[in-house]
Amino acid sequence: MAFKIKNDWQLPDAEYFKNNTKKSGICIHHTVGGSGRSTFNWWIQDSQMVGTAYIIDRDGSVYNVFSPENWAWQFGLKWDHQDKIAFEKRFIGIEIASEGGLLEENGKYYCFDRISPKTEKPAGEVFDAGFNYRGYRYFDRYEPEQIDSLVELINNLCDEFDIPRRVQKDSMKYYGEALKNFEGIIGHTMVRKDKSDPAPIPDLWERLIDDCNLSTVSGVMAEDEQAESDNETLNDEEITKLFEHNAKELNKMHVSAGSMVKGLIQELERNNRNTYIKLRDATPDGHTIHYDFIEGQKGLIKRIGKALGFKKITDDLLEVRNG
Repeated sequence: MAFKIKNDWQLPDAEYFKNNTKKSGICIHHTVGGSGRSTFNWWIQDSQMVGTAYIIDRDGSVYNVFSPENWAWQFGLKWDHQDKIAFEKRFIGIEIASEGGLLEENGKYYCFDRISPKTEKPAGEVFDAGFNYRGYRYFDRYEPEQIDSLVELINNLCDEFDIPRRVQKDSMKYYGEALKNFEGIIGHTMVRKDKSDPAPIPDLWERLIDDCNLSTVSGVMAEDEQAESDNETLNDEEITKLFEHNAKELNKMHVSAGSMVKGLIQELERNNRNTYIKLRDATPDGHTIHYDFIEGQKGLIKRIGKALGFKKITDDLLEVRNG
C-alpha cells in the first residue's frame, strides 16, 4: 500500500500537552494490544495524558493522533523531574500495533500474559528470538507492511524535524540515563529495563539502518554492561546454598502453596533468565511467604507469578490462592 498518514483518530486536547517543543529524537514502541484502534481508545479513557504521536496499525496504516510538535507521556521514566520532562518533550513516539511478548506452553503461544483459548496466537505469527529477552523468548511478529510504514515515517520525520540519523550500535541493550542527551532513534527498551518493545528482531534494526540511512554509534556504555563490570553474579556454590535455604522455607508452607512457589522459582531461573529470590518468613502451613530479590530481572517476578495464577505479588510478598 502507498504510504499515507491518516488523521481519522485524534486525541482530545486534554489528553496531551498542546505546546510545541523542539524535537531531536524518535522512539519506537509496540502497543501490547489487539489493534491500533483499541490502543487509541485506551488513551482516550485513561485520563493520564499517555500516548505517542503515531500508531502504525497491523495493515501498515499510519495514524497521527496529535501533532508531532506536541507531546504526551510515553516513557514512564523514574529520572530526576527536569531530566525526565526534557527527554519526554524532545522525542516523537511511534507505536506499532502488536501483542508484544508471548508465553509458550506445550507448543502453543499466548498473548497478554494469559494462557487461555481466547489469547492463543497462531504459530505462523510468532517470532522466536532464540533467547530470553526481557522475560520473553517469543513475540508477535510485526507485519511487513508495518515495517515498510515505519521506515517511511522515520524518514519523513528525520527530514521534517532535522533529527540526527543515528542509533546505538547495540539497539537491544539498556542504557538508561546514559542516553539523557542522545539525539537520534531509540527503542523503549533502551531507557526502561522492564520493557520489551520493540521486539528483539535484528532484521528490524538492520532495515532501519539501511533504509533510513542511520549511522551506528557506540560511545555510550549500556548500564547492564556497566553492572557486569561492577558486580559479580552468584557463583555455583552460592546458588546451591540459596536453593537449600529456599527449600527449607518452602517446607514450612502448605504443600500445594509451596509447590506453586517452587514453580515460580524454577521459571525465574530457567531459559537463561538467571533471576533469583531468597525466601523468608513463611506462614506455617499457610499460603504466604516473603522474599528478597537477589539478582536478575526483578520485573519477571510479578509477570511470571501473574501468569502462574498467584493471588498477590508485591515487592516482597508472594501469596498463593487457597484452594
